[in-house]
Amino acid sequence: MINKNYFKNLIVTIVFFILVLSCQGYRMTNASSLNINTGKDISEFDFNEIKLSSYRDSISKEMNRHLNYSKINLDVGCPEGLLGDFISDLSILYIKKNIQNIKFEPDFCILNNGGFRNMISKGPVTVNDIYQLMPFDNYLVILEIQGEQLSSLFNYIKNKSISNINRKSGVPLSGIRMKISGDNITRCMINNRTFNPLKKYKVLTTNYLARGGDQMDFFKDCNLIFNTEFLLRDVIIKYIEELGKSNIQINAQLDGRVQVLQ
Repeated sequence: MINKNYFKNLIVTIVFFILVLSCQGYRMTNASSLNINTGKDISEFDFNEIKLSSYRDSISKEMNRHLNYSKINLDVGCPEGLLGDFISDLSILYIKKNIQNIKFEPDFCILNNGGFRNMISKGPVTVNDIYQLMPFDNYLVILEIQGEQLSSLFNYIKNKSISNINRKSGVPLSGIRMKISGDNITRCMINNRTFNPLKKYKVLTTNYLARGGDQMDFFKDCNLIFNTEFLLRDVIIKYIEELGKSNIQINAQLDGRVQVLQ
């Protein structure tokens, strides 16, 4: 409630400032404050509890949605693993199928075992399983690579393939076949053709790796020529679901795309 002397005090204050400013050449010589009393009748807003049950139920339903059935356990491995083979293969197949411009079609795909945080277990596969496998919002991008960067990439694959020291060893790849003997690469083929060091190739990978993640610094000097705007996780979900709709269960086998000879 406003004090009954409010308007009286306000007029006095205004007159005071007019006199001060007019007589002192806009120099303030004094100041006063005005207290306004308010009542205690301010109403409170009624905050209703936000009902999250419907959102929780819809999210739970989506995460538990059945996608397919896996006939085997798929996990990472070195020099190659069933999980890496499966995901790198499906990634390049999906992008080739859905890309709008053929000039951006990738020649091969490179991913990393460190990005796979779980395995695909034998049995029913749900959306939640894929989120546990790939919790990161990594987009698939296409880079142009040649010369020195390709040599660095091949050496990276070689070193990751011969040093089987942890779960991150090995490099998931598709479109490349490589034979390693001792510390040397004795064969390297891209798309079933001998690697040509003078040719430019297009590599499909994630935006994380394209920025040099997982010590793939050679990608920093490559040109980013196309962002697919597809999350790798979404690609995995859609591909597995499409297989299921075609009554094709998840299955994979090693094919010797990276061979290490002692």
